[in-house]
Amino acid sequence: MISAADRLISCIKKKGNPCVVGLDPRIPEMPNWAKARISGPDDHEGIRDAIVSFHKVVLDEVCNLVPAVKPQSAFFEQYGLGGLLALQETIRMARERDLFVILDAKRNDISSTAQAYANACLGETEIPTGSLKALDVDYLTVSPFLGWDSVSPFVDACAEYGKGLFILVKTSNPGSADIQDLTESVSGKKVYQLLSESVADVASKTIGESGYSSIGAVVGATYPNEAKLLRELMPTSIFLVPGYGAQGGTGDTIAHCFNSDGLGAVVNSSRGITYGIEDPASSESAVGSTIRKRTEKMVQDITDAISCRLG
Repeated sequence: MISAADRLISCIKKKGNPCVVGLDPRIPEMPNWAKARISGPDDHEGIRDAIVSFHKVVLDEVCNLVPAVKPQSAFFEQYGLGGLLALQETIRMARERDLFVILDAKRNDISSTAQAYANACLGETEIPTGSLKALDVDYLTVSPFLGWDSVSPFVDACAEYGKGLFILVKTSNPGSADIQDLTESVSGKKVYQLLSESVADVASKTIGESGYSSIGAVVGATYPNEAKLLRELMPTSIFLVPGYGAQGGTGDTIAHCFNSDGLGAVVNSSRGITYGIEDPASSESAVGSTIRKRTEKMVQDITDAISCRLG
């Protein structure tokens, strides 16, 4: 079985860049042709159709530009049943277009609950008539703050099904310092450093032919100095880098998330690509053109930053 990391690295090399387009449905900000599909708050099918129709345009424009997309589950869940149906369909459409799918759900719990999350997102669940694959994404974001025994079911699922994890280490939000920057009294190390050491230990046991592990880390684009240190501490982990674009991250701030081979990270932009289109009456083709141009601009910025990193 080819590891998730090897598949992701292959996709990055094929597209020539490590960019990820985030899919965070915000129905009020969608163009009129998408919103018009909804007849009321209980119109689950209309909600599903609105999100799916918008994401179809996005996916059609970016599928030949970037290696991966990142649906954020909360943005789908807030719309109830229609949103959940749209999440399943969005994942299916992305796979049809040979895009890598990273589900940003930040899941975790203890024991059997963690196993259920792993089954739902990465593996299978047994039912009387066989095995059910609920979401079946390539990578999942996971929180480690319940302890490493809670991460084990996800790691096991990755090994069994050829999937991957991005474990929260140093996130892009300003409040991340409240916990992640605390100093542990015995070692004198910050929490994010201790997390990175644990990630590196697990990652070292699951390295693929690409030289990278399927056990990766979330490292925000808004903390370049910390990213430089974490790159040294987790050399075989692929970084998922949020915070580029709308949160203030730039090509320059993400450069140290990459290794000297120009690989080792994927960089996400969500609303900076898909929303903020001024005229809600814009046609599907006009919206698609805007999304494509923004994606091309991101790709150029990130690839230029990597080139500078390589010297």
